[in-house]
Order: sequence, then structure tokens, then C-alpha cells
Amino acid sequence: MSAKVPTQLLEEINKTDSSSLRHVEAQVKNLLPSNEAIIQEKTAELRDTINNFSKDQLKHATTEEKIFLPSTDEIQHEKVEVELRERIGSFHKEELHHTDTEVKNWLPTEADIGQEKKQQELKQSISCFKRDSLKHAETQEKNPLPETEAIEQEKKDNEFRQSIEGFEKTHLKHAETDEKNPLPTSAEIAEEKAAKK
Repeated sequence: MSAKVPTQLLEEINKTDSSSLRHVEAQVKNLLPSNEAIIQEKTAELRDTINNFSKDQLKHATTEEKIFLPSTDEIQHEKVEVELRERIGSFHKEELHHTDTEVKNWLPTEADIGQEKKQQELKQSISCFKRDSLKHAETQEKNPLPETEAIEQEKKDNEFRQSIEGFEKTHLKHAETDEKNPLPTSAEIAEEKAAKK
């Protein structure tokens, strides 16, 4: 809680003319230590704590050695590799048999060469084709159905649509629906529970 300033002092400050005040240089009397001084002090404290440290404060700790054993698959794989290396190292070239190599370099027949030439010529003619050489052609639509059959089919479709659109609900007859899979009544459920007990 801050102390209250006396009212008389406040009145004197308010009456004082600022032109009558003199400029005074501020002097710092509480000097802070430099960074170097702080670092030296910390290192001195650290040296003292290290020198004064007693080993009696230490607790005994046991180290756990974690040995990772290889899996059975890795052991089996390593055995196979060792056996292969041994067999390769003890292999004798004298045991090899001489074999004649057959060169199977099938050359194409004249028919194959002719067919390939035709394909190349066709590709070249397609890539070099000019659209200017095309002639204008009129397309003719051909109806696969004879005209009379197409007309009759269209008439039937129209009649069918009209019969659906003009159908009157008053011609329908009332029908009762039979439930073929009825749910059990409460009495039937009670009977079934009693039978289970």
C-alpha cells in the first residue's frame, strides 16, 4: 500500500514555476554487476559445490544389460548363408562338365519381313495423310425397321402411355391384405415364458 503524499507538499509542487527549476544530472548509486562478474560468480559457486560434494550422498544403481537375441528365422537364414559360403569356398572347377552353347538367334522369315514392311507403310501413310484429298459425303439415315412396323410400334407405345395417363382409380376393387408373418400376441409371449421356466 503506497503512503499518502501530504496535501501541503502537493500544493507547493503545483504552485512551483517550471522555469525556476534547474537541470541536474542523475547519478546511479546502485550499480548492477556486469555479465562477466555474474559469470565469474556462478563459476565460483559451481566450483565450491563440486569441491564440497560428498560421495556418501550417491545411491547404488544396477545397470540392466539388454541383449537382443536373434529370432529363429534370422538364425536359420544365417546358417544357410554360412553353408553356402562353405560350399562356394570348397568348390572345384575341375568338377565342371564341358557344354556347347547353342545360339538360338531366330531370323525373321520373308513373310514376317513383308508383313512388317506393310505395317510400317500403313503407319507412314496414316501420319502423312492430307485431309484436303477427302470428298464431301452426305450421310443417309437408314431405319432398320420397315416403315409400317415402326409406325405400328409407335402407335402401340402411344396407346399404352394414354391408358396409363387416363386410368381412373374408381375402377379399382377393394382387397383385404393377409399378414402371413404375424407378430406374437402378449398372451403367446407369456405362455412361451412360462414354458421355459
